[in-house]
Amino acid sequence: MRVGSRRSHRRGLAAAALLALFCFPGPVAFAASPWTVPPPGSCQPEDGLKGWPPGQDAPPVPFQPGDAFDLEQLAALKDYFPPQLWAERERFFYEGMRLEIGPCFADYSPPGFFTDATEAFKGKASLLENGGLQGYTAGLPFAPDTIDPAEPRAGLEWAWNVATRYQAAGFRGRFRISDMVGREGRAEPFEGQIFKIQLAHRADQAANGYRDKAARSKHWVAGGEFFMPFDAREYAWRQYRDVEHLEEVDRSDDLHAYLPDWRRVRRLGASGIEGIFMPSFSVGVVKPATIAGFGAGGGSAGGAVSAAGAMGAGADAITTKRSGFEGMEIRPLLYDWEVKGVHDLLAPINAANPSYPELKDREYGPWGLSFASDRWDLRRALVIEGKTVNSRGATSVSRMILYVDLQTLAPIYYMSFDSRDEPIDVGQYVGRWSEDREDYPGWPDDPERPVRVIDTAGASFANLADIGGWRRETWDLVSTPPDGNQVRKLISVNNLTKGH
Repeated sequence: MRVGSRRSHRRGLAAAALLALFCFPGPVAFAASPWTVPPPGSCQPEDGLKGWPPGQDAPPVPFQPGDAFDLEQLAALKDYFPPQLWAERERFFYEGMRLEIGPCFADYSPPGFFTDATEAFKGKASLLENGGLQGYTAGLPFAPDTIDPAEPRAGLEWAWNVATRYQAAGFRGRFRISDMVGREGRAEPFEGQIFKIQLAHRADQAANGYRDKAARSKHWVAGGEFFMPFDAREYAWRQYRDVEHLEEVDRSDDLHAYLPDWRRVRRLGASGIEGIFMPSFSVGVVKPATIAGFGAGGGSAGGAVSAAGAMGAGADAITTKRSGFEGMEIRPLLYDWEVKGVHDLLAPINAANPSYPELKDREYGPWGLSFASDRWDLRRALVIEGKTVNSRGATSVSRMILYVDLQTLAPIYYMSFDSRDEPIDVGQYVGRWSEDREDYPGWPDDPERPVRVIDTAGASFANLADIGGWRRETWDLVSTPPDGNQVRKLISVNNLTKGH
């Protein structure tokens, strides 16, 4: 990599300026009922909008539902984005965009059976000394009205709520992940299918002890397969997370992958995996020679298995450092957590404009990272910060800041830092509300049971260490499970070799 001394100096100054923006004040003193979500439609709620820095009231909103903003008008919305995203607005917003204002604090709350489970087991779950969770059955382990923001472990309780938030039974569908090399080069997208099926702690399965019949000791199982490009096709994997991970910090996932070059399934090391696993890959601006191997999501290098042959490390080669589903799953006991505040902001939590696979050539701006031309709702976000208990190296995540929707706990913004506290990336998530989809599949055991879930429809992350980033498109994901027989086949390791 060729970097002149002037460029290095400019990047150093830019990093210092960003770091100042990324630093948050200490714990926040809240008034009563800090976790209250304004009623639907209240663009000017009685208790005022929550601004940033924490505790600061926001000015009256300069918009109404249905308003639209282009790039020249965007400055009027500055207070309604995280400061980290605003600092990188060149990557996330672009000339020709049309940001439409959606509803204010729309009701996307989980279905009754989930809130009933939270109430039924209220006070039963507790924290272990190591940060683990014990006594948890279903729903949220810590009812929001029982979380005292003044308590030292309030952040950890919220982190466990985020990890166990309502996601129906998981997700399944097609994906496209594209790595971006600066403004010009576009790596060849990777396409495939992916799933995650929650087996234990299922609020919809009260009659079965809140467990799927195929659960055994597993909390959830995830997996997927690449379809494109040619050199990646038929790579398939399964990730098994045991319920013991709730209490044991060292309990790693079980990871298996089908390697086409070897025509058999191999077990991979998974000690560094925190979230949803996806094979890492090395590609260039031109068509790659082969997939380099498998790596762990969450910025860790765990369990690499090389394919036959390796790609030459040319000047235009890049390697993904993050999972395409980064931040969708967290392991709370690996971090020290703190509540940083609440912030009323705009987010595409219920996007209206299709992307892959329904629309394959949507405009994403010159950086390939922008979901700006869409519907953005006004939401109240909970902001929590996690600092790793044991840092795993200079390039690993040492600190993360996560913005989650306070009503649904779905992630909406993410930023991370290395052990030198230099920013690694800034990301945003795109959601889609199940109740707005007429063709949404029902629960196989009870088609009349409500779904009411925010599906993850996309994400984009700007890599701040280097010029570039990545984008995920998952427009048709659904979160109800297939029928029982399909579930058993889907989670089986033996099924990895079927059809190959």
